[in-house]
Amino acid sequence: MQATMAQSQSKDDDVDESLPTCECGTDRTKREATPEREYTLLGTLYALWGGTSIPAVVRFRCVHCGEVFDESRDRALLRAHII
Repeated sequence: MQATMAQSQSKDDDVDESLPTCECGTDRTKREATPEREYTLLGTLYALWGGTSIPAVVRFRCVHCGEVFDESRDRALLRAHII
Protein backbone atom coordinates (compact mmCIF):
# COMPACT_ATOMS: atom_id res chain seq x y z
CA MET A 1 0.00 0.00 0.00
CA GLN A 2 2.79 2.41 0.86
CA ALA A 3 4.59 1.54 -2.37
CA THR A 4 1.56 2.52 -4.47
CA MET A 5 1.19 5.77 -2.55
CA ALA A 6 4.86 6.56 -3.12
CA GLN A 7 4.49 5.79 -6.84
CA SER A 8 1.44 8.04 -7.17
CA GLN A 9 3.26 10.87 -5.39
CA SER A 10 6.30 10.50 -7.66
CA LYS A 11 4.02 10.67 -10.73
CA ASP A 12 2.55 13.92 -9.41
CA ASP A 13 6.05 15.29 -8.83
CA ASP A 14 7.08 14.43 -12.42
CA VAL A 15 4.29 16.60 -13.85
CA ASP A 16 5.84 20.05 -13.96
CA GLU A 17 3.61 22.60 -15.63
CA SER A 18 5.93 25.57 -15.48
CA LEU A 19 4.89 28.75 -17.21
CA PRO A 20 7.00 30.29 -19.99
CA THR A 21 9.30 33.07 -18.85
CA CYS A 22 11.17 35.90 -20.53
CA GLU A 23 14.95 36.36 -20.43
CA CYS A 24 14.84 38.09 -17.06
CA GLY A 25 12.64 35.39 -15.46
CA THR A 26 9.20 37.04 -15.46
CA ASP A 27 6.19 34.76 -15.97
CA ARG A 28 2.58 35.77 -16.57
CA THR A 29 1.62 35.58 -12.88
CA LYS A 30 4.08 38.30 -11.87
CA ARG A 31 3.26 41.97 -11.74
CA GLU A 32 5.94 42.84 -14.31
CA ALA A 33 4.02 40.94 -17.01
CA THR A 34 1.69 43.28 -18.90
CA PRO A 35 -1.23 41.63 -20.69
CA GLU A 36 -1.86 42.83 -24.24
CA ARG A 37 -5.32 42.03 -25.51
CA GLU A 38 -6.26 41.52 -29.16
CA TYR A 39 -9.89 41.63 -30.24
CA THR A 40 -11.68 40.51 -33.39
CA LEU A 41 -13.46 43.12 -35.51
CA LEU A 42 -16.85 42.09 -34.10
CA GLY A 43 -15.47 42.21 -30.55
CA THR A 44 -14.15 45.72 -31.14
CA LEU A 45 -17.49 46.89 -32.54
CA TYR A 46 -19.33 45.30 -29.63
CA ALA A 47 -17.06 47.16 -27.18
CA LEU A 48 -17.65 50.44 -29.03
CA TRP A 49 -21.40 49.93 -28.60
CA GLY A 50 -20.95 49.54 -24.86
CA GLY A 51 -20.72 45.76 -24.54
CA THR A 52 -18.08 43.78 -22.73
CA SER A 53 -16.20 41.71 -25.27
CA ILE A 54 -13.79 38.87 -24.63
CA PRO A 55 -10.37 39.21 -26.28
CA ALA A 56 -9.40 36.72 -28.99
CA VAL A 57 -5.77 36.50 -27.83
CA VAL A 58 -3.88 37.64 -24.75
CA ARG A 59 -0.12 38.18 -25.03
CA PHE A 60 2.14 38.86 -22.07
CA ARG A 61 5.02 41.35 -22.38
CA CYS A 62 7.73 41.91 -19.80
CA VAL A 63 8.06 45.49 -18.56
CA HIS A 64 11.82 45.18 -18.04
CA CYS A 65 13.06 43.57 -21.26
CA GLY A 66 10.07 44.23 -23.56
CA GLU A 67 9.86 40.62 -24.74
CA VAL A 68 6.51 38.99 -25.54
CA PHE A 69 7.05 35.64 -23.85
CA ASP A 70 3.61 34.04 -23.66
CA GLU A 71 0.40 33.95 -25.70
CA SER A 72 -2.87 32.28 -24.85
CA ARG A 73 -6.22 31.54 -26.47
CA ASP A 74 -7.49 29.61 -23.44
CA ARG A 75 -11.11 30.60 -22.75
CA ALA A 76 -10.69 30.81 -18.97
CA LEU A 77 -7.59 32.97 -19.25
CA LEU A 78 -9.28 35.22 -21.83
CA ARG A 79 -12.24 35.74 -19.51
CA ALA A 80 -9.85 36.64 -16.69
CA HIS A 81 -8.42 39.49 -18.80
CA ILE A 82 -11.62 41.28 -19.82
CA ILE A 83 -11.35 45.05 -19.49
